[in-house]
Amino acid sequence: MTNYSKTFCPYPWIHIMTQPSSTINFCCVANGQIKKDDGSILMLNKGDDISTVWNNNHYRKIRKQMIEGERVDGCQPCYELEDLGIPSYRENYIQDWMGFHREADNIRQIVDKSIDNDYVVEEAPQYLDFRLGTLCNLRCRMCQSQNSSAIYKELKDEELYTDEERDFIVKTSHWNDFSDYTQPWFDDPGFLRTVETWLPSVNRLYFTGGEPTIIQRVYWILEKCVELGINENIDLVFNSNMTNIQPRFLDLIAKFKSVLMCLSVDGYGTTNEYIRSGSTWSIVDKHIRDYATSDVVGNLLFSPVVQIYNILNVTDLIDYAELIQKETGRRIDISFLLNNYPKCLDIRNLPQNIRDVAIKKLETWSATSTYFAEDERNKQTVLGLIKALKENYNEDSEHQMQVFKEYTLLLDSKRNQSIKESIPELWELLNWT
Repeated sequence: MTNYSKTFCPYPWIHIMTQPSSTINFCCVANGQIKKDDGSILMLNKGDDISTVWNNNHYRKIRKQMIEGERVDGCQPCYELEDLGIPSYRENYIQDWMGFHREADNIRQIVDKSIDNDYVVEEAPQYLDFRLGTLCNLRCRMCQSQNSSAIYKELKDEELYTDEERDFIVKTSHWNDFSDYTQPWFDDPGFLRTVETWLPSVNRLYFTGGEPTIIQRVYWILEKCVELGINENIDLVFNSNMTNIQPRFLDLIAKFKSVLMCLSVDGYGTTNEYIRSGSTWSIVDKHIRDYATSDVVGNLLFSPVVQIYNILNVTDLIDYAELIQKETGRRIDISFLLNNYPKCLDIRNLPQNIRDVAIKKLETWSATSTYFAEDERNKQTVLGLIKALKENYNEDSEHQMQVFKEYTLLLDSKRNQSIKESIPELWELLNWT
């Protein structure tokens, strides 16, 4: 295998993704968007053509930087994880696509050939990651209008929020101004034509949202694959909040090569209900168990966003995953995403007294649990969280904790929730009055 640089990632050679707000990126965890050759951000909802992205100046620059070992703007989330000793998405992608994947040899050839071709990739993308709009039924505390129509609707309610309160929420948790994210760019005929052109080259499709199980364009693409007779060559990946399972969905995904279900669940019981407002744990639990015993879904992956709200009990979720694994015999994996936005939810803002409790819990769990005994990557993830709590402090953490308090109590008042009742240990340690 060719040895690439320490900043190399295969995604810019094989992958393209759409954001719900209509921007394009090369990775779901990367910050920033792909720019056009004139330096402006490419926006599908403004008539820009997705087919122009694949070999434009920005995409080729990213490929070149990765080959030459430069750190790429936008890849900070992976660099931060690696600095903490936590297996990063970049490292997992290399292992997945260039180690185990059936196209591994072909991908290496594509990368090597592009180096001699000014980083142009002549082959079409083989991995499409689509977030086809913002339609969602939940209002997660680390989410924004750019990804959730439910949050957008909530903030649009003039009787619920004052202008001052709305401005605070947007400033705290949104990437840019509070504007209209409901434009159906994903119905544009040009976009759909390009997708149909690319599909025969695709071997993996990833869908999230919003909530992909309720987004109709997801069904259109899946049905198009069946129509083209390519469905049995394609692996499916879904990132779902586990609140919805439709027979139509199960019937359709059963026609594909394999299905990986990523579970967007951030805590056990009331913790998840609190973070993911609108969810009911009994329903989430039932759907997880349904998938774990299904002949349709192959693998299950918990992908919790580690944040202040769940840092004291994130091991409860891992224990729950282990329980499901023991009861069903289905392998359950864990992949943590360290929250860095909204900034006020970052665990690196925490005061020392809460860090000490979280560290003790994680260290005790690591010393006694057998769940990660045969999975070094997942074990390193927990050790990385401990390291982050011991060594990493945001410079403005005191200010961010004050923002966290205001943000938390404001959402509590609007959503009829209570951190005191849902996460009592955290409430007590915060010492709020």
